[in-house]
Amino acid sequence: MSQKGKLFFIISILSFLILGGLFFAIRTWMPFMWIVLGTSVVALIGGLFYDYKILVDFFSMKTTKLGMNMGLILLLTVIFLTVINFLGAKHYMTFDFSYNKVNSISEQSKQIIGSLEGDLIVKFFYKTGAERVEENKKLFRQLIKQYEDISNKVKFEFVEINERPRLALDYGANKGSGEAFIDYRGSKNRIENYSEQDFTNAIIKVTRKHKKTIYFLEGHGERSITDEKGEGSLFGFAQLLTKNSYEVKTINLTSSLNIPADATAVVIAGPTQQLQVSEIISLEDYLNSGRSLLLLLDEKETYGLGPLLKKMGLELNPNYVYNVFDSPMGAVVNAQAATYAGDYSPNDEITKVFTNNPLTIFRNPHSLEVLNTSTRIKTEVLVKTPKNSVELKELDSKDYIGEPHAFNIAVSSRGKLTANSAEYSAVVVADADFVSNILLYQNVNRDLALNAISSLTKETDLISISAKEPLATKMLVSPPEFSQFFNFSLIGLFIPLPFVLMILSIVLWYRRRHA
Repeated sequence: MSQKGKLFFIISILSFLILGGLFFAIRTWMPFMWIVLGTSVVALIGGLFYDYKILVDFFSMKTTKLGMNMGLILLLTVIFLTVINFLGAKHYMTFDFSYNKVNSISEQSKQIIGSLEGDLIVKFFYKTGAERVEENKKLFRQLIKQYEDISNKVKFEFVEINERPRLALDYGANKGSGEAFIDYRGSKNRIENYSEQDFTNAIIKVTRKHKKTIYFLEGHGERSITDEKGEGSLFGFAQLLTKNSYEVKTINLTSSLNIPADATAVVIAGPTQQLQVSEIISLEDYLNSGRSLLLLLDEKETYGLGPLLKKMGLELNPNYVYNVFDSPMGAVVNAQAATYAGDYSPNDEITKVFTNNPLTIFRNPHSLEVLNTSTRIKTEVLVKTPKNSVELKELDSKDYIGEPHAFNIAVSSRGKLTANSAEYSAVVVADADFVSNILLYQNVNRDLALNAISSLTKETDLISISAKEPLATKMLVSPPEFSQFFNFSLIGLFIPLPFVLMILSIVLWYRRRHA
């Protein structure tokens, strides 16, 4: 190699190293870097020009050609493996072989993800070193992975708050242990809990174009939705509806007989005073227009709602319903205890998600009789008590009426009140306490209430998603069967195995020795 060629190559290498050092230090491309890059390229061309004969001779050698062929094969192999890994990372399928599908999201969530028209941006903000931050990151990553497996429109990113404070401020993130946000076309929402239900409902909130309004009737001693501390208040239930992007309002029919046109559903929760005939007529007109009603009856009396109930094919039984418990003294009825119900309709969209028959807790409930007086009305019993349930006339009574049997606690009614009216939807529950502050978050009370609202407002994509529990399969083996299993597996297989391997080793050694 000539002296000039060496000089040009040295200048080219030095210029390239300087360029790399500058870019690494500044972390951005500056205009003067073009000069350094140009110097490196010109020097490289100059070196090749002065020593091109050496290069021609080098590439003409047989060993060089063989080496280049091998290098080309290795390069193509690397490219092939890179492409395969890239495609595998971008396009893949997952399979959940667990019995209860605990490692995959529900069909409801899959439908929501499949309906996305744009990218769903998911960001998890955290501070390094904060308490439980690594645990929360792991939990949320496991959750979001199930959604990423369904759609490539889900874009996920971890964001360290101290490294990107401006972005954290934009989202309002300040929780060091970790908090997640979703962004869909500029609409943002915080994810409260790291569960499938909360994540899916958060997606629905940011993708929903219009809020639906739910009115709570007042003026007749109904349960309050503003009393935050009252045990019997429905404050928590109203807040739950607000978090699910419903607009919650109150209405008093004594001051305005017309139910607003924006009312998607009306809730009557435990009235204790008589409704006027004009108010009942307003409710009938409301149902005849094809809208929805959630009726929670908490007293023996219907306070004027009895005729409307009969038109919907139902009648309130004024007796109290309780479970029968086994005790050392025999079967007893405790009127002070809550009433449990776990028999759900497998056909109605409100309750068919309760596949493992979880319990709903009621307090001093009554029961409903299905009349089926009109062919225009279709009723479906949503919730029943167990067959070992009885009814008492009074709370302090000790003797129950009749034989124990199952009682209807919640019933769905759909149809037309008149031949010319539109089709209404109603859910009637013979108890209001199950959605009160004290019982709302017990067992599946919340899920039943939200599912009823979602069905009545025709928002079935907001149906509550039951938590999945891994099922353990137990293998019961009798002592003789276990003894046979032990003798066959341990004595019959594992103990002789070392001796068999030792004999095979000796035979192989002997044959090689005397080959």
